[in-house]
Amino acid sequence: MSSSPDRLRDLVEHTVRAAQPAAALRAMTALREELEAFERLQVARALDAGQSFSAVARSLGISRQAAHRRYRDLAGIELPHGDAGPKGGGRVLVTSEARAAVTLAREEASAMGAGTVGTEHLLLGIIRSRATTAAPLLEAGGVSLADARRCAQPTLVDGAPPPAPPAPVASGPRGISAYARAVFEQSLRLAVKRGDGYIGVDHLLLAALEEPTGGACRTLSELGVDPEEVRASLAP
Repeated sequence: MSSSPDRLRDLVEHTVRAAQPAAALRAMTALREELEAFERLQVARALDAGQSFSAVARSLGISRQAAHRRYRDLAGIELPHGDAGPKGGGRVLVTSEARAAVTLAREEASAMGAGTVGTEHLLLGIIRSRATTAAPLLEAGGVSLADARRCAQPTLVDGAPPPAPPAPVASGPRGISAYARAVFEQSLRLAVKRGDGYIGVDHLLLAALEEPTGGACRTLSELGVDPEEVRASLAP
């Protein structure tokens, strides 16, 4: 499966070489989404490396205020530590790819008019993030972003979908569903159990696919993909 740079090159070529205007516009839309996700990932990596918002703003050619307003969520996302942290009180790093996937999940939830971020949105965020292992694995199994959006299924609560939300997704911890936060906590436990010392996209996806009634599992099943096979492919 192509990496993000290869994917970007392919989309640029398709946009330029498209014989029909409608095909070119579709390629441009896909390219715009790919560039946005790739830019978020690079900004997250820059912040991880200790770059300030001022430095990021200079690189992007925008004001510091604009950079902070656009990307402050990348610096502010924290997955809960709870009581599952490593012995001795050490910190577990949340990788830039994992934070980028969560911010993209927020965007997907908002675009769908969801009241909170569920694991179906997290699955979409992981696909959009082009994370080095998880996203290519999903795409190699035939899971495309467009199909996953079309087939997105909510988490079942007592055997039924949750009621329609009164408002679109909010920012901050309150914008994450209780089920999705439990998934984040499980991703931490998985990272600690495996001795990885960090929470990456693989941990998020493994945790999201643990519960068959969760939105991520139901979405993959709707696409004809066995969630257990995906989990087995991610297992160490």
